[in-house]
Amino acid sequence: MRARVPRPLWMQLIADVLITGIALVVFAYFHHVRPTQLQSENVIIPRPTAPAVTPAPTPETASDPALSPAVQTQTPEPQPAANDWGSFAGRFPDKFTSGAVESGEEDGVYYYRSPNLDITVTVSRAEAKSTSGTYETTCYVTDFYIRDISCLSTGMAKGKYGTGQYEWLKDMASRAGAVVAINGDFYGARKNGVVIRNGELFRSNHSTFDACVIYWDGVMATYAPSQWDAKTLAKDGAYQAWSFGPRLLDENGQPMTSFNTTKAVKERNPRTAIGYFEPGHYCFVTVDGRTTESRGMTLEALAEFMYGLGCKAAYNLDGGESSCLMWQDSVISKPYKDGRKISDAVFLVEPGEVQP
Repeated sequence: MRARVPRPLWMQLIADVLITGIALVVFAYFHHVRPTQLQSENVIIPRPTAPAVTPAPTPETASDPALSPAVQTQTPEPQPAANDWGSFAGRFPDKFTSGAVESGEEDGVYYYRSPNLDITVTVSRAEAKSTSGTYETTCYVTDFYIRDISCLSTGMAKGKYGTGQYEWLKDMASRAGAVVAINGDFYGARKNGVVIRNGELFRSNHSTFDACVIYWDGVMATYAPSQWDAKTLAKDGAYQAWSFGPRLLDENGQPMTSFNTTKAVKERNPRTAIGYFEPGHYCFVTVDGRTTESRGMTLEALAEFMYGLGCKAAYNLDGGESSCLMWQDSVISKPYKDGRKISDAVFLVEPGEVQP
């Protein structure tokens, strides 16, 4: 019987590389590409019908300033009357029309006013600083007031909760009847991190990311990783919750300079962020980036920008190729490489629109 001749070393190395490559492709397909509808935890967080107390920092956090800030603490807000939880009509009586819808664009400013929404999108060139100097970048600030918390809605790709479920923002926005739409936190690329959307807890797995929560009463708060628990957030009345970040302002509303994320995320990138002024009044910020015309923003520059807008709390959502802003039927930002399909979105809608 002939002895088996050993393969040359170079042939063995090539075979090992090919086998490893095939294994990686198969892994990526099943974990990131192949659509998989997941089972929601199906915890419904009902809209309160009587006043409740907005969650506050734990005594330990409040008494020890050396601890990592846990929550963007806010000045106590007036409690709503029974059955008016999440209704802000009384706060902004001059912001909404009596029936007609006013919409248009003038000198780079988009506007939309209805009985439920007051939206202004301003496109401008903003200065940002980096270690290499000062540069300009294109920013879109969507300042909005909502009559009811349901006007600030979210949706998932193809209307399904799962990994590998991706869709263009314009398609999700069309299905939701959105006036304005931005990308969310791309929850579908990860297995961990809280997912609460429109009052339903889909996923409670903890993660090392900062979290952002909007409660049914309209208060928005951001949390350090060690200070949030999804089940507690649900118990306290969370309406929306994202796990990406990082948070951009500290517990005193000041711009942060140290961020809970990787170096690559801290660098100049296209950005999407959400800011909070008071219940019923928020903003989206979208930043074009990675081009010679608009280089994007570092997290430090974004934090300063949100602070300059007057936000009390601010949170960084997914960016890069995901970053996109839609005004009604049109993409008005300039997504890098024309953007990409994403797993989730945030909408401004008229009450009663069909949600995905």
